Amino acid sequence: MLAMMVAALSFTACGGDDDEIDNGGDASIVGTWECTYYDFGTDHQINLDDSDLDIGDRICFKSDGTYYTSDNETGRWSQKGKTLTVAVDDEISIPFDYKITELTSTTLEFYLDLGFAKLLYRFKRVS
Repeated sequence: MLAMMVAALSFTACGGDDDEIDNGGDASIVGTWECTYYDFGTDHQINLDDSDLDIGDRICFKSDGTYYTSDNETGRWSQKGKTLTVAVDDEISIPFDYKITELTSTTLEFYLDLGFAKLLYRFKRVS
């Protein structure tokens, strides 16, 4: 009886943390990613400038917490669970908290909910 209880306890998983992302165990955001899809999910007009990512553009998340894009944008990033915080190196440098919906060894997807629009980006790993 005691052996059965010990065996049952050893197979019981701890409660999950809502901030943890199921990424297959090994996936890391560090690397170079190419944008394969984006959607702004709004009927409102959004003015995009040259610093925004388009399909085919790349972003490189470096292990030192910096990033750069193929459009010559640079900044800082950090990740905690499902939250990806990105701050562009510019005069304002306001950090934005994106929610990661998928992170695997080959796919990265995250969105930013602005209330009036939900900016969704999907990437494939290129290195």
